[in-house]
Amino acid sequence: MSRADSSGTGDRAVDRLLTAAREGEAPPLVVVAGDRPLAEPVAHRLAAGLGELWGTAPTTLRHPDDLGRVVEDLETFSLFEAGKVVVAVGTGALADRSAASQLVAEALASTPFAGGPTELVGSARQGALALLRVLRLFDLDPAQGAAESLLARLPAALFTAGAGGRGRKAAAAGDPREALVPLLHAAVEAGLRGLGADSGSRLADLLRDGLPERHVLILAESAIADGHPLVAPLERRGGWIDTGRLESERGRIDGLERLVGELERETGVPIRSDAATELARRTLRGAGRRGAEGAVDTDSTERFGAEYRKLAALAGGGEIHRAAVEAHVEDRGEEDVWDILSAFGAGKRGEALARLERRLASAEDSVAERLSFFGQLAAFLRHVVAVRGIARSLGVGYGESFYPRFKSEVAPRLLGSVPGMEKNPLAGVHPYRVHRAYLAAERLSDGEVDRIPAELLATERRLKGDSGEPDAALAALLLRLSPAAASGRRPAPASGQIRRRDR
Repeated sequence: MSRADSSGTGDRAVDRLLTAAREGEAPPLVVVAGDRPLAEPVAHRLAAGLGELWGTAPTTLRHPDDLGRVVEDLETFSLFEAGKVVVAVGTGALADRSAASQLVAEALASTPFAGGPTELVGSARQGALALLRVLRLFDLDPAQGAAESLLARLPAALFTAGAGGRGRKAAAAGDPREALVPLLHAAVEAGLRGLGADSGSRLADLLRDGLPERHVLILAESAIADGHPLVAPLERRGGWIDTGRLESERGRIDGLERLVGELERETGVPIRSDAATELARRTLRGAGRRGAEGAVDTDSTERFGAEYRKLAALAGGGEIHRAAVEAHVEDRGEEDVWDILSAFGAGKRGEALARLERRLASAEDSVAERLSFFGQLAAFLRHVVAVRGIARSLGVGYGESFYPRFKSEVAPRLLGSVPGMEKNPLAGVHPYRVHRAYLAAERLSDGEVDRIPAELLATERRLKGDSGEPDAALAALLLRLSPAAASGRRPAPASGQIRRRDR
């Protein structure tokens, strides 16, 4: 799912849908996707606009237990209102794309089938209904077109997954689509519709069959499975709004300004930039704790929003200042791995240790986090060893601290072929990571670099049981291998090696 490109994306989509509603062409289902603090306000603005246009009061449902009942209610005309506008938040209806594969497996389990519509009983009938549902999930009308053509338009990966389990035996003889053709013929001749019982199928039915006039369901969803079959039909019908997600990129949060803008709009209280940065530091965490880059955990974006609202209430109509964040928001954020490694590589031992302590303290599983960080530190140090050896072999100089120039002038030499080596140990490593290792390598002596493999092995043993103080073992490794500070020594250039002067 693509990220929204600006804070105005949601507003433009709302305006477009309101225009369509005035012309009687609004889709019956709208999905507003993205981190909930970004998606939910857009969903409510759309609902408020439709409610004002149609003369009805929108209804909001949070985490409804039975989305099917919500759809059933929308399928009936309102007796006392001009229409129905329902906002459902966090249903999870589009969070699982495996439903289609499960339906295919159920259909394949009823093959081989060679009968007609009257033989569709028992498991054959259930398989036929499952097959009709998967076609409808992908916005394909079973009654429009040849069976072979319709089945060919379904993703091949769907049949690979669906051929497993109950359907493996049925599909073993050849293309599983061929085994399903007679079943689909019989289902269409029998007049079966295959209306879905699961949430995804019900939504596909709703999108295709429509709702009574001035009735609409708006979903605000943060969990959308990649490649979910409903996304493409929603886009075609104008019912898809992507408000974007926050992402961590090299120590900064991409999308933070949009999130702050939505919360300022909601509360009417602005926040100073340094306060917003500190609030993000204390609340936002990476999804899966993957280090420097990746999606931001959805629950943590919701905590950011909740803390912002609390601070807005305490601000008394003024701005939110950093002092208020520090006083009223508990630090449960996540320390960025690259910030730790950068401090380590720059010889800032105290900062590196403090950042490591914060990262470990915020971990839900301290053992797993400790081993994960050790793995990333070990990879960084192996890159340091490789950089030192390759630089010495090729006569590559140190001193290039400006990354763009390093990437264009130095990195190609460090990442290229090395005489006498079958494969460069840095092959495939991103130049940014190589630059971090390069900056650390220039501050370590040859003896310190030579000690790295032994130090890593000893620390790994201590972390995996040889020490009752694993945090101390990790801290000791940082202290022993941290290079001199930025103003300290650099290794002497190898013979014939020209040191680049800082520019």
